Amino acid sequence: MNCDTSVRLFCLPFEGASAAVYRPWAEAIGPSVVVTPVELPGRGRHPRTRPLHSLEPLIGEIMAYVARMCDRPFALYGHGFGALLAYETAARLEWEHDTVAERLYVSGSGVPHRTVPGHGVARLPDPAMTGVLRERGRMPPVDRDPRRAARALAALRADLTVMESYRRDPRHVVHCPITAMSGVRDRSVTRGDLSGWRGCTRRALRVETFPGGHYVPLTARQALLDTFARDLIRPAAAGRLTAAAAGY
Repeated sequence: MNCDTSVRLFCLPFEGASAAVYRPWAEAIGPSVVVTPVELPGRGRHPRTRPLHSLEPLIGEIMAYVARMCDRPFALYGHGFGALLAYETAARLEWEHDTVAERLYVSGSGVPHRTVPGHGVARLPDPAMTGVLRERGRMPPVDRDPRRAARALAALRADLTVMESYRRDPRHVVHCPITAMSGVRDRSVTRGDLSGWRGCTRRALRVETFPGGHYVPLTARQALLDTFARDLIRPAAAGRLTAAAAGY
């Protein structure tokens, strides 16, 4: 009999970032939520060294990995560009595999057709592109090492290209609840943008805000982890954690 009560949490990175930003989460949240970063092509340790500039091949790679790793109940989290990818993945898992997530978490993003931080930004030269993103509070941290910085900017441009060309399929209304989140000082996402996710689910929508600006995965990590733990840790696992804390 399988007594495992853990939930797998797939984490998709924001534009230009590696999924390595989520690796510290696994130790911080504990074994009851199995944090599973989903690396994208052209960054981190992904075997494909160049980023992809269109949605379908990118989602194809993500789906192949996520479907293979769905060995227990699961949820998805994505920030910024990752929110778009997490939503698309959740919808396609339902359509193609008849598999429904426990919950979809999206942060730093309105409904998918409004995720773009600026139309045409992806076609600008690097200095202009990064300048526009900084002005909008959407410039991700970039490594100071020139080689790694060049790779991150190439990934950022590819992700922005996907975001600018994205068109949401109106049939993609998921059957899991959605939690939409942002930082209270995020100038790029309004509460109305977060409320727009209501049209993407047949279940409940919850809207939450956290301290900080746009990059809540970096500035409000513990608050996010507390939210995941509250939602996803099963009663049996929570009981074991309580007993362990009490010394039983």
